[in-house]
Amino acid sequence: MATEDVNGSASARGEDRVPLSTKIGYGVGDFGANLVFQVLLFFLMYYFTDVLGIKPEVAGIIVLASKSWDAVSDPLMGTISDKTNSRWGKKRPYLLFGSLPAAIAMLLLFYSPNFSGSEEAIMRMRIIWGLLTYILFCTTITIVNVPYASLTAAMTRDSHERSVITGYRQSFGIVGTLVAAGATLPLVELLGGGDPIIGFRMLGLCYGSVLVVVTLIAFGSTRERVTDLGGGPGKEMKLSQYALTVVKNRPFMILLVGTLMYMLAMNTIASVLVYYFKYNLDAEKLIAFANLGIFIPALLSIPLFIYIGKKTSKKFAYNTGMGIVGAILVVLFFFAEKSLVLTFICLAVAGIGLSTNWLSPWAIIPDTVEYSEWKLGIRNEGILYGAFFFVFKFAGAMGGFVVGKVLDFMGYIANQPQTDRSLLGIKLLFTLIPLCFIIMGMIILSFFPIDAKKHREMIDEIEKRKAEGAPIGA
Repeated sequence: MATEDVNGSASARGEDRVPLSTKIGYGVGDFGANLVFQVLLFFLMYYFTDVLGIKPEVAGIIVLASKSWDAVSDPLMGTISDKTNSRWGKKRPYLLFGSLPAAIAMLLLFYSPNFSGSEEAIMRMRIIWGLLTYILFCTTITIVNVPYASLTAAMTRDSHERSVITGYRQSFGIVGTLVAAGATLPLVELLGGGDPIIGFRMLGLCYGSVLVVVTLIAFGSTRERVTDLGGGPGKEMKLSQYALTVVKNRPFMILLVGTLMYMLAMNTIASVLVYYFKYNLDAEKLIAFANLGIFIPALLSIPLFIYIGKKTSKKFAYNTGMGIVGAILVVLFFFAEKSLVLTFICLAVAGIGLSTNWLSPWAIIPDTVEYSEWKLGIRNEGILYGAFFFVFKFAGAMGGFVVGKVLDFMGYIANQPQTDRSLLGIKLLFTLIPLCFIIMGMIILSFFPIDAKKHREMIDEIEKRKAEGAPIGA
């Protein structure tokens, strides 16, 4: 159980502390996850439209349709992992056996074959190939990443210790994002010898290989120390009843919807950034530097927001960070196209706030697992993380879908000089449209009820009930 310091924060006792080697080994796994996730977030729409020649609207539909399957696969994978019992635990075996299939799917996604036939037939086959391989990738990465994420709640009960674990994980995740954002296009050029199709094929092979290696490191470094189901019905529950525990978890639902709004904002920005620099700023060669200018400050700011979350609340830290991003979007709308220097300064400041988008949701969700155990009598971290992962993926899909729809509506034509109308569409997608999502997210998350004091009360009551042999559910 956690002890309290003079500021009212929780500090872990010996049995709740996680060794530094475990934190680092676990965190390394998110380098691979973010490497593959973020390359798709930043460049999949671009790959479909500007490399394969698929219409933006169709490309957006491919992304949305593929991610729609995650509505089933993510919560289902969470439930499966909750019900798993093996020599490696409930979550870790999926890291061991799932990483290679995910890497193969990554390769296939970027390995668009040299189809033959008429131009229309070739385009139709590229669309079908993109849809099928993206669905395959979404499925295989779910098998790995839902159990991987839920390991945070399985390694310790201490709330602040989980924040620290999440800090390590997301630091490595941002490094993965940095590589994806900054190295992808140069690697495509280098590996493809000027042919982007070949370059993306080789990129899929390289990034998939990295995913396998770092996932196996995470498997070997971690142990599941919190394994009980909270004394509830657990395995005897039907899937429909199990899923109902998600809906009844009010703090989780608030976190889920608020995070969805924030992720819609961030994914819209990420999907359109390459277009914004290529067409609005006429600075395509600076795309990699723009991404570095965002994510290096984000990486360096993680300890700051861990500290803010400990001294105030994780909710306050999350809303503060995203509020900074929202304010910068207003400045970018009015002034970005007038000065590249100002644009880069704004991106760096936005990166400081953006660090909370990696840190805060994953630091908060374990507390909702304890709420379920305290309120409903079942520790169902697998299905909670599964539903949470779906929101992240769905937000990515909707971001791509929104970008595709708006670009198509505003008359975007790939690799051509853009009209004032299409440039305005890109600008709105980069600034004011995501700002609306951020405002909604801040309002929703302001109602999140669990702080450090409430979390300690839940843990104390859970342990008291266990000691007395009483039912866990409140």
